[in-house]
Amino acid sequence: MRVLLTHGWTLADDPREQEIMRPFPPLGLQYLAGFQSDHEVEVWDPTFGSLAEWPAVLDRERPDVVGIYGHTVTRPFLKAMVAEAKGRGIRVVAGGPDPVQYLDDYLAMGVDVVVIGEGEHTLAELLSAPAWAPEHLRNIVGIAFLDGGVVKTAPRPLIKKLDELPWPRRQRRDLDRYFAAWRARHGLTAMSLTTSRGCPYHCTWCSKQVYGDTFRRREPDAVIDEMIAVRSEFSPDQLWFVDDMFTINRKWVHRFCTRVVERRAQVPFYVIGRPETLDEPLVHALREAGCFRMYVSAESGAQHVLDAMKKESTVADIERGAALLRTAGIELGVFTMLGYPGEEKADILATRDMLRRILPEVTLLSVAHPMKGTAFHTLVQDQITGEDAGRLTFQMRHSAALYDTAQRMIWADQDLRRELAARPRSPAALAGILRAALRYPYWRARFGLAS
Repeated sequence: MRVLLTHGWTLADDPREQEIMRPFPPLGLQYLAGFQSDHEVEVWDPTFGSLAEWPAVLDRERPDVVGIYGHTVTRPFLKAMVAEAKGRGIRVVAGGPDPVQYLDDYLAMGVDVVVIGEGEHTLAELLSAPAWAPEHLRNIVGIAFLDGGVVKTAPRPLIKKLDELPWPRRQRRDLDRYFAAWRARHGLTAMSLTTSRGCPYHCTWCSKQVYGDTFRRREPDAVIDEMIAVRSEFSPDQLWFVDDMFTINRKWVHRFCTRVVERRAQVPFYVIGRPETLDEPLVHALREAGCFRMYVSAESGAQHVLDAMKKESTVADIERGAALLRTAGIELGVFTMLGYPGEEKADILATRDMLRRILPEVTLLSVAHPMKGTAFHTLVQDQITGEDAGRLTFQMRHSAALYDTAQRMIWADQDLRRELAARPRSPAALAGILRAALRYPYWRARFGLAS
């Protein structure tokens, strides 16, 4: 069976990612490709290309089955991709978080089967089925398809032992474009790995359509085996662990860090952590193992907003965690969200002030948007006003222009404070301070504050 796996995301369609320029290959598709050893599987990654190439790719590869990863921002592009495949008589299966919540949309596009949950075993069963007639599909768990109406089969159990999965199928020809992009912008290269699947927390805005509320983790030495293999074959300058929550189990993190040092497997890496899980021994163990940055899901400097999100952490936790990381010599990155229901302008300023106190090396800001299947969506479903590039919009407390201004004000404030904190005062640094000093009063005034 010839299988072609793909997605619908390109750098050309994402101005924000063009600014950041930290792209990674599609790890989920690489896992699927590595698992389907009984079939001829290729991955077409359009990240650095154009979706206009899709018809020519289909004609060149001539797959029997196309597997498409669906995401919120790619849904608007997938209808044409599905139509091209179906026009050639190719069967189409879709997976990922978005198709589960938009079953009708994907099946109406012409998708034959939507995979619900993890895809490795489900796709293997689909590829081994003699036909995709309804009587055969009904015997495959973890899917949805059309048979008069939408049919959903029984849920598929999640994979208990992640180390039984083959490693992702990484190929140098795919990585070269990513490495070139990273070198051009950052002067280094990076690759991604995962140590776990799932997250047991219940943040209201987080979609859990694939892994649910579970948390399953690989053995430390199995992860380190992969790290060593990746280092040996590809020599990346740093690694990004894509886990939703790397620091959730202190004992596991300590075992991992100890074994990394014992096996001399250190490669600079960065992770996501929860601030309340951090303590002094943990952050120092991470630093010794090679961790140079941790992203913390800060979200807001207003405690009532964190409580409304069901974050189960406090502003004090965030500031304490930031101080611990600083003491250990680990850079701080933060994820921050503006516009969550109940947030006022004073709360935006509280977020700005919190960021002033912790002064992260990287500040990532987003504006709230609800995703189907989340508690956030349930909260505002009567206030949904439409879609913007696949993302749902809702009646917010303030205008889109104000949230755009708030983001720019906070970024300008952070840039100015980082420039002032930097040493030494070279002519270039002084020029940076001047630029930042001019930007911040402008956006502050636009936000409605006196200069």
